[in-house]
Amino acid sequence: MQFFGIVGWKNNGKTTLVERLISQLTLMGYKVSSVKHAHHDVDIDEPGRDSYRHRAAGAVETLLATEKRWALMHEYRDQEVPKLAQLLDVFEPCDIVIVEGYKNADHPKLEVVRNLNKRGFLADKMPNIVAIATDKKNLDITLPQLDINNIQQVAEFVLHQTGLVAKVDEPTIASNDCYSPDQQLLPASLVWQRMQQAVSTQVSYETLAIDECINRRLAQDVITSYDSPRFNNAAVDGYAFYYQDLAAAKGLTLPLMTAEANAGGSAKISLESGHCIRVLTGARMPLGANTVVMQENVSITKHSVTLPSDCKQGANWRAQGEDVKAGDVIIPQGQQIRPQDIGLAAATGHAQLKVYNTVKVALFSTGNEVFELGEELPEDGIYDVNRHLLKALLKSLHCEVTDLGILADDYDTVRNALSAASEHHQLIITSGGASTGTHDHVASVLEDIGEVHGWRVAIKPGRPLAFGRIASAFFLGLPGNPVAANVCTLMFGQPLIRAIGGGGWKRPKSYFQKLGFDVKKKAGRREWLRVYQAVQSNGEILLKRSASHGSGILTSMTRADGLVEIDEATSSLPAGSLVDFIPFASFGIGDA
Repeated sequence: MQFFGIVGWKNNGKTTLVERLISQLTLMGYKVSSVKHAHHDVDIDEPGRDSYRHRAAGAVETLLATEKRWALMHEYRDQEVPKLAQLLDVFEPCDIVIVEGYKNADHPKLEVVRNLNKRGFLADKMPNIVAIATDKKNLDITLPQLDINNIQQVAEFVLHQTGLVAKVDEPTIASNDCYSPDQQLLPASLVWQRMQQAVSTQVSYETLAIDECINRRLAQDVITSYDSPRFNNAAVDGYAFYYQDLAAAKGLTLPLMTAEANAGGSAKISLESGHCIRVLTGARMPLGANTVVMQENVSITKHSVTLPSDCKQGANWRAQGEDVKAGDVIIPQGQQIRPQDIGLAAATGHAQLKVYNTVKVALFSTGNEVFELGEELPEDGIYDVNRHLLKALLKSLHCEVTDLGILADDYDTVRNALSAASEHHQLIITSGGASTGTHDHVASVLEDIGEVHGWRVAIKPGRPLAFGRIASAFFLGLPGNPVAANVCTLMFGQPLIRAIGGGGWKRPKSYFQKLGFDVKKKAGRREWLRVYQAVQSNGEILLKRSASHGSGILTSMTRADGLVEIDEATSSLPAGSLVDFIPFASFGIGDA
């Protein structure tokens, strides 16, 4: 999440510019939030309102909720006024926060100048003002001067400054740089946002015996109709007693009842006052008992048991409903069913579950240079790597894959194949043909017979990525390079498949881990580095590059344990930096 400030003397149009800038960035596809700083005591509430009365009574926080919005009001009372960076932590994830005010903060800012002030420019007094937005000509200041009435220019400047779009200073670079602003590449966050907004569950469901449900997604919450455990029961083989009876016991010795509580016994046995009773694991706890001591920790005679001095009240038994209670949702809709979920379903008496059907994926390769395995290759031919790689990857993501072979680089061939595949599949995936070459027809076909939601993304690897829809089927056009196709399927295809299949939109989990090498990259694009975890002699784990990082070097994937994600704003990281590491296990593949 980036943030950028708008400042200026009073009555210079700060709020108007903020309003227009938020609108422009939103139209450009960015998710925007905002902060307004006021020096005086502004209150969004009114005396006499119920919420005001809550605050006046002493509530530290009061949440005011309506059908259209909610507002959380926090009273500082005796607390220090928080810094801007602390306040930004309350925001949900977004691309950029526009901050009006906070002149003294150290984030980058624009100064709005419509009326010259006798006190001069704020830029001469405040930190990190990087440009002037004005309708004046040739102001006497060395900072860049933006036309305040050209909101596109202002928005692009802000995007460059925050790294959401790469800034290229030399015009000669722009014409040759495939990641320059001239290329109008989409940020990855925008593509994910469009996917999330467009996708919903596309599959039907069926009822299966629980033994057939592994790795399927639940189509309906699993709710237990009774408590588990169903009754208070002993957790160990041992002796149950009422802990308070020890106070009167001689030498921690209690007389032993002749009765015994065992698992499966139907009788509800009551503990005699001042006694203990033999219990076996899983047996119903005798009425009146509240503690169990393991049999290994006691001394036994024919008629009595001597207990250890360190026994603890309430030990070694399980309370009714300790695991789940009647009416609880024990496995939520959308959960991909794991062995432990099947165990919990069985424990609560569910022999069958409603599960979503698997996502049906149509898979094509494209290119006249691509040949089937087993065919004799011409001098300029290559074997079809991607289709076999992606088929295996999609099956590991529990999809039902229809292999539709290799498409020639011909517009009508591509059009007919994609149109036919859209009738019987929820997702169509192609590899190759999504670039801008004269023989690349995938994007143009998508535009002609479907909807293009995103094409050409500021990422590495995978710039030619395309996303859209053909009839009722979603479409994902992958790059032709094998590594790029693999990485893009993980980073874009996996969350898309999850949402289509009933699991809701969710990106894979990442974890902080330490880099074992220096990183230098171009700002303005998101990158995924292939890495393995190297255990050092002191036990520390460092992430190391797995191999050469070309988009066709498959060993960079086969030798890797996962991916390091580096955002658009970052251009360099020294070894030892904490980074976002996404192990392949986060996608449900590879070793944990």
